[in-house]
Amino acid sequence: MKKILVATLVSSMWVSGNAATFQALSDSELAAVDGQALLNFSKDNYTYTNANSEKVEFFKLGLGAELELNTNIKSLQLGCGGDKGAGKCDIDISNLSISGLPSSYDANGVPVYDADGRASTSAKITNPFIEFAIKNGGKASTREVVGFRLGAAEILGMLTAGTENTANPTDGIQSFSGYMKMAATQGDVNTKQSTFGDSKTEEIKGNLTASILGLKFPRQFQSDSTAADNKGVTVPSINVKFNMPETVVSGSRLTEAKVPGITASIASIPLAANSSMTQAQKDLFKNDQLLVTFDPILGLAKKAIFKMGEGSDIQNLNMEITFNQALSMVHNIPLTGTGGYLSLQSETLKWAGTEVQDTAQKGWWMSFKDPIQLGYLQAQEQVDISAVLPQVANLVSDFLLDEKNRITTGTGESLGTLFNTPVVKLLNIDLGNYTQAKPATIALASQVLQNQKVVSNCFGGLKFC
Repeated sequence: MKKILVATLVSSMWVSGNAATFQALSDSELAAVDGQALLNFSKDNYTYTNANSEKVEFFKLGLGAELELNTNIKSLQLGCGGDKGAGKCDIDISNLSISGLPSSYDANGVPVYDADGRASTSAKITNPFIEFAIKNGGKASTREVVGFRLGAAEILGMLTAGTENTANPTDGIQSFSGYMKMAATQGDVNTKQSTFGDSKTEEIKGNLTASILGLKFPRQFQSDSTAADNKGVTVPSINVKFNMPETVVSGSRLTEAKVPGITASIASIPLAANSSMTQAQKDLFKNDQLLVTFDPILGLAKKAIFKMGEGSDIQNLNMEITFNQALSMVHNIPLTGTGGYLSLQSETLKWAGTEVQDTAQKGWWMSFKDPIQLGYLQAQEQVDISAVLPQVANLVSDFLLDEKNRITTGTGESLGTLFNTPVVKLLNIDLGNYTQAKPATIALASQVLQNQKVVSNCFGGLKFC
């Protein structure tokens, strides 16, 4: 067998040698030849100048290949303790998994895998590399490695953290140091039913003209939330659609993502029954009323019970929402071609080819270059927006104090106030002009998002393996 192999090798060399004789190349000719190697080592043209005006250079060892990976990590803890404080880590993620991307998504945006399941898929990592940051590289005596990073030119896969999509999870992303962008997206929430006008911060003012037997009595009224006859006005549960801008999450040992600048415009908030409602919906408003006071009219009338007429509503309320979401409640991070890296540095560094805002801080740092597509966002539970009602009260007062929106009562209505007969008026309060330049603002805390349900990366019925 050995004789056959040797004979074959010699024969092939003889044929090759006769087919094309080897030619010697000079150094300049060799330099002009391009080729592709599995491993390549290079020095980046980019240099970084640190806070001490010292030059940092970058040397990269790259692997020209595509790797496949499916793995589960029970606990990833890096950079714990140190000068940033004891008891915390730069990166602390429990039940971390990476797999291939799903074949589709369901109606709620939850990843769906084919019959073989998520565990049978693999993430694709293209051109992985390890890079070193070297300071004062000109002299061997002063040369210092100030950081290294592991990364890849492209990652295609599903990264998940945690196992349960619930409020206050104890696993998932407990601490994050790094940089990532969340792509602009849309979503909607259903608000929780509340009552308007039943507290001092929600009292409203307006202009009133009481007409009695041809005489006009202009007055300014104010609701009195402390009166026994003041029941408030029901604000029913409504669906609110919102637009979330592209958001950068960056910092050291973060536990939540702050997403400012979310915009929403509510076309109509019913303040009374209307013809399109079911009877059960109409019944929500049957006990609603406000008690309003004003300067005495003819020395007698000085208060009135006010009810919203059928079809009354608040229109075109523009809102700006700040959303503070616990990172432990962000479970699904699809990587659809983004480059990424994990680095460790002894000082602040700006690695080559990174985003403008991506400056790695001292310690461990995780970064994703391209925006992460979180998909359409829907809160699983109803959202309490009662915190915005005091602002709405001020806006409603501005509307009702506008002379063109003055409320007028006839003789019968005006005299009826002496006998606690309610004044019923249809009010369509358009706040569009009042909230266009300066929207009402509200901050919402962590919400369970329907599309963040975690698909297990295990065979069988295990949640994590």
